[in-house]
Amino acid sequence: MSVLDLVPLLGKTIMVLGLLITLFGVYAVLRLDGFYARVVVTSKVEALGFMTVIAGAILLSGFSPVSLKLLLILLFELLTVSAGAHAIVRSAWISGYRARTVTTREAPRD
Repeated sequence: MSVLDLVPLLGKTIMVLGLLITLFGVYAVLRLDGFYARVVVTSKVEALGFMTVIAGAILLSGFSPVSLKLLLILLFELLTVSAGAHAIVRSAWISGYRARTVTTREAPRD
């Protein structure tokens, strides 16, 4: 068994890792309360999960035109995910949406 035989296994493992990251991110978004926290977690988890899935797909495709296209998709996505999250948060801020703040005095008592 050579090192080249392990590349497909490594690619599939990285893709599964990306899917797990995305799954845990969905759980985190469901657990969070605030809009701004949800947007931040969504953008970060989506970028990291997508990056690992595409990296695994690049390893599986080998050195081919497909891997170059996947790399271009990856770069485009990494540039646009943060810009999209920023645009959503900025429009919410400009429209007057503010995060709720809870101080120790306002916190409910059990």
